[in-house]
Amino acid sequence: MSQPETHTNQSELATDVETESTFLDRIEFLTGEDPDLGSFLLVVGIVTCVFIALFQFTLPTPVAYLLTAGVLFVTVLSAIIASLLDGFGYFGQDTTTTTTESVDRETAPKPWVPTERVSAPLPPVINFDAELRAYADMYGGELPAEFDPFIRDYLRLKTNTTNRATIASDLRAGLNPIGARFEAGSEGDKLYEDISQRLFRYISNRGGHVAVDRIAFYEEDGTETDVKGLRGRVGRVELTVTNEGEPAEVELTVELYDRNGSTVSSRSCTAGAVGSGATKVLDTDIFVPSDAERAGTAIRISDPGRTATSV
Repeated sequence: MSQPETHTNQSELATDVETESTFLDRIEFLTGEDPDLGSFLLVVGIVTCVFIALFQFTLPTPVAYLLTAGVLFVTVLSAIIASLLDGFGYFGQDTTTTTTESVDRETAPKPWVPTERVSAPLPPVINFDAELRAYADMYGGELPAEFDPFIRDYLRLKTNTTNRATIASDLRAGLNPIGARFEAGSEGDKLYEDISQRLFRYISNRGGHVAVDRIAFYEEDGTETDVKGLRGRVGRVELTVTNEGEPAEVELTVELYDRNGSTVSSRSCTAGAVGSGATKVLDTDIFVPSDAERAGTAIRISDPGRTATSV
């Protein structure tokens, strides 16, 4: 028996709340949005005084007294209604604070995110969003003023694609005030050093953003081996190249060295266009001389706006 009674009470409560909300919404045209009890009573008092003065100075005495009494009755009735509405919690409702606070929680400040459209994403080597988030966490979500020059240039870097190398130089200069805030070896200093080194790699344009992640040699049957295991025979070499910088044309050369470090053989293979953040796997046949001791790689990169460089 207790459960049906509970459901009935909840249903009645929901109906009462809905009816009350509908009623309060209907009288909003009288009180305006975000009503206040004091303001409402002040308006009622001013209107009452105006009508009493109008009746007393413009109408004959019996009629003026009668209408004045009517106005006073309406005023008292309005005060009673206002008291009831205040008891319902209609006046002084804080509807903006909760909304504002929820918006603030959902949209944490990220000054490094551009408001205008980004034509092309940043290469991984100069994408510092994660580092800036880490810095923001250190300062409770609000970065100090020393970060302002860096963030201004970082936004320029995100929204420009034609002169990113020049902007990256400005960005590196804007990094100095940030580094001055941290002691050597601290977490903030480690982030600073990482950003600085990556910017240097990007600005130097010597292919530091293109790297061979893996080089492996295989027998004809697909068994992996080392260089010495292929001496005097033809084998297969597999290379994995990753580009953390701007899109570039990449050519790789596998170089074989003897015990004195002299090059005894080489084999080139073209990776073609390697996009920003992309990885390519290449393989080619290679003859390994009998005096080969170890292998290395050389990278040659180029893009439409720069000359080819070797690494």
